[in-house]
Amino acid sequence: MERPSPFISEPGSTDVANAHPSKPAAENVLVAYVRARPAVNGDHLHPDHDQAVASYFEDSETIYAIARVMPLAQLGIDQ
Repeated sequence: MERPSPFISEPGSTDVANAHPSKPAAENVLVAYVRARPAVNGDHLHPDHDQAVASYFEDSETIYAIARVMPLAQLGIDQ
């Protein structure tokens, strides 16, 4: 079973990744991450979640992705 995983890499911090049961759950974690971080211009406080995420990662070395993760066994690969 595929499990969406948000991956966040921010300079000076440990990379973060965690599998979730659904894409909306993974997106909620990304939004929570952004909302918990200070930003110089405060744009991450935008009431719209998509705008807040876009604003936080714009002009930044921080990157994110939401990947679909599945066990290797599902692909017929021994672990």
